[in-house]
Amino acid sequence: MKIDVDQLFRKRFHAFSVEFIRYAQYMANGGLMFVAIFLMGLLAFYYRSIIAMIPPWFPLPYAMALVIAIVVVRSPLRTFLLEADLLFLTPHEIRLDRYFRKALVYNFAIQSTVVFIVLLLLMPMYTEVAGAQGVQLWVYWCIPLLLKGWNIYSSWTFLRLPDQKMIGFYTLARFVFSYILLAWVLSEGQFLVVGILPFGALICAALLIWLHSRMLTYKKKHSIQWYRLLAIESGLRHRFYQFANNFRDVPAMQHQVKSRSWLIALTKLLLPYRQTKAGRHLFTKKFIRSGDFAGIYFRLILLSGFVVLILPGPFAKIIAGLLFLFMTASQIGSLWRHQKKRNGYAIFPIRDGQMRQAFSWLRMVLLGLHGAVLVLIGLL
Repeated sequence: MKIDVDQLFRKRFHAFSVEFIRYAQYMANGGLMFVAIFLMGLLAFYYRSIIAMIPPWFPLPYAMALVIAIVVVRSPLRTFLLEADLLFLTPHEIRLDRYFRKALVYNFAIQSTVVFIVLLLLMPMYTEVAGAQGVQLWVYWCIPLLLKGWNIYSSWTFLRLPDQKMIGFYTLARFVFSYILLAWVLSEGQFLVVGILPFGALICAALLIWLHSRMLTYKKKHSIQWYRLLAIESGLRHRFYQFANNFRDVPAMQHQVKSRSWLIALTKLLLPYRQTKAGRHLFTKKFIRSGDFAGIYFRLILLSGFVVLILPGPFAKIIAGLLFLFMTASQIGSLWRHQKKRNGYAIFPIRDGQMRQAFSWLRMVLLGLHGAVLVLIGLL
């Protein structure tokens, strides 16, 4: 059976684009998006003041290289594959090279946009604190984008390996190479220089040659790992649904459950078993074991704490803290919508009023904990 890979990619890309645009419209109409935009505007307003707080002894080029290297090396590859492809497309693997090349170009276009935004945000630091100008600025823009393209291609090649640990090892090697190169470039060739010997450049050259030799070997030796590509595609789709679920319920979203036994044991100490507290137990364990709600909640605490720490002035800290608390409250609210939609408490002899009280109690505890963390950080 002949297969038109160009038409196949266009259909998959069109289906994804339609779904993305639909949920993007929901997100654009939500109040949470307005809060996020207002928060970014607040950070932009105080950005110059934040830059002025950087001490002269701080190794800015090396810190910037670390941030850029993390963004450049992280290369999740979206291939638009479906589970049915295991049956219908695997026999045509040899003919799908063009399909996957188009997918790599798409990933580079999207991920290079993220790199561009990070470079744009860091550029005032690099020009004002490090004093970069002229040719150095061209190098500042070009090298990370070239590195992103190389990391996407190398990540795609190493995904052929059947051993997940080896993929992690080569990811670490790619990160070391990317960081050393970026640190050497951003420091204008001063990183790992002993006398007149540029050890940084020599290490980069050796790592590049070694990685490319491994890539050529693995590309000939191993075929495409379809199950891994499907798992990556499913994870990317789940994260998108997870983000969109903050603005509107996503019917296709499948919540992942994680045990987190140490947190469950902690709740048993702080929340003893009683019939009157059955609703609290239900919501608390659902919040902890769900990788969506608990993960986003703790990430919001870390991000808000960092923002409150770097913002100058008490008013900016208070406004940022309130905005983050609103975002946390919105995220916690989706827990009630999810529980009500699935009617998970119907098997328990608990009245609806008790469930609402239990949810209100959990929301108060979580918001209180988040607020207490922000107050302590703001007083530093």
